[in-house]
Amino acid sequence: MRSKVVSLVALLVVAAATAASANAASPTTTVTQVDRTFHFAAGEACSFPVTIHNEGTRRVTTFSDADGNVTRTQILLPSFTQTATNDLTGATLSTPLAGPVIIESNGDGTVTTRIPGNDGRIVVPGEGFVYGDLGLIVFTADESSPFTPLDILLLAGHYEVPSRYLEALCASLA
Repeated sequence: MRSKVVSLVALLVVAAATAASANAASPTTTVTQVDRTFHFAAGEACSFPVTIHNEGTRRVTTFSDADGNVTRTQILLPSFTQTATNDLTGATLSTPLAGPVIIESNGDGTVTTRIPGNDGRIVVPGEGFVYGDLGLIVFTADESSPFTPLDILLLAGHYEVPSRYLEALCASLA
């Protein structure tokens, strides 16, 4: 009798999972090769002119419900590097970026953004680790600006104040 109950429960679980997945559209994935350079004049980012170069692969997977509403977006950056250069001295620093970044709709005009893993770090040759956003950050954000936190829900690992990134970068390149 017990095995019949277990079998029935298992069948119901499979049926429910099949019904739930039938109501969702298949995810779409876009892969983009990124090779972008940004120039900042002295005073815009650092006291000296800086060039930021982003290069690598960006994979965005979008999940939608049966009505076509986006329910989750996942961004992966495999083999992705950001390099900053002091345009006066030629000094450079690079950081791998990986993600993933997972953005889920809350249905009220906000999203919950989760960034586990490496979201940037600065290691200076001869000096060592000077800055890092490594671990897990979870926050709510306006859906029009999913990377601008409204409320930080969880911070684990080594995360720093975002404005500190520029301070550390500029100090390290000076």
